Amino acid sequence: MDFIETWKNDNEKKNNSSKETLLKFSKKYSKEEQDALTSKINLEVTSSINCLDCANCCKTTVTTFTHEDINKAAKFLGVSKKEFIKKYLINDMEEYTTITTPCPFLLEDNKCKIYEARPHSCSSFPHTHKKNFVVMGSVHKMNYSICPITYFMVKRIEEQVK
Repeated sequence: MDFIETWKNDNEKKNNSSKETLLKFSKKYSKEEQDALTSKINLEVTSSINCLDCANCCKTTVTTFTHEDINKAAKFLGVSKKEFIKKYLINDMEEYTTITTPCPFLLEDNKCKIYEARPHSCSSFPHTHKKNFVVMGSVHKMNYSICPITYFMVKRIEEQVK
């Protein structure tokens, strides 16, 4: 069974122990050790998973756009900023997000129509490469059921704290 299938099967069982795992991890290792371990685990996990096999982040969540992201994407598509906002975004509590889910830029092959100009929220997802993994625990807890990379990161961290 491949990574994506394992993730889907385990997710269906609602096996969500990420919060407890990260708490144990933060108690067992110093911040420097945590960063070193999560960096190593992230490289191993991301090299084993092809996001195009999944694209669940694009299929199930809205995408956030900053003003800079909007300018870049509008220019890439050859439309005005105003036209881009009207066609694709909604202003939700002073933050622009895509109007639809799945993402309007998700193509049938799970590639992104605006990949070269995708917003920062997409290019940095699922945030597992960042330092202070434990501090971002609430983000990872949300992404745990959305993203196989986050799921397998937490599972590998779980192995470290046993």
